[in-house]
Amino acid sequence: MNGVNVLFVISCIFVPLMFISISYSTISDFYEYSVPLNTLIIDRNTFSDDPDIFQKTIQKEDSMCYTSSNGNLYCYEKPRIDDNAHGISYVRGENGIQGELHFDPVEKGVSYFTMKNMTKLDNEKSILTLADNNYNAVDVIGNVIHYVNEFEYSVLIEKFDTFISHCRNNEGTLVNLVQYLGIETVDESDYFLTWHTIAHSDKGVKCTYPEIIQHSLNHDFGI
Repeated sequence: MNGVNVLFVISCIFVPLMFISISYSTISDFYEYSVPLNTLIIDRNTFSDDPDIFQKTIQKEDSMCYTSSNGNLYCYEKPRIDDNAHGISYVRGENGIQGELHFDPVEKGVSYFTMKNMTKLDNEKSILTLADNNYNAVDVIGNVIHYVNEFEYSVLIEKFDTFISHCRNNEGTLVNLVQYLGIETVDESDYFLTWHTIAHSDKGVKCTYPEIIQHSLNHDFGI
């Protein structure tokens, strides 16, 4: 058998195997991550049980409103800025979705949950670095549980990108969602805006990192 025929035989064997391997990985990820993400339901009225909280917020003189990429209307009040120049407000959605809104100075970056840092590219795009960040939680009887395995992952995020920052239990039936809102100027200072809320699933999602973050960034949560 000459060299040309040998190469042909080898290619006939190994090229299909390579494509099968790639396809298997894609299909496996689809069923391990993408399908479970479809079972998540975002909790409503998480931070206030006042049925009129959206109307009260939108009527505030200093409130700000925006329409998300999914056409949902959200409003929030001017943040309370603390002595460390960080601010807190609350997102109120016309659809009942609520969240805690963080204002973090651009020069200091963002560091809470699994978010380790954020670097501005422009007013709508940033580089976000996520890591285990020594993140843990305490269960109902006071035991400290380390939910997140060691990892570090950087990604380009744009305004309205939403992702799972971490699972709130080992079963993945309760997760924290974070959405990025870009940069806003408050009293002549620039802030990164991110807000978080809770979603749940009876089936749960696979809580491995950074895979769950990567796949959730490609998922439309409807927020």
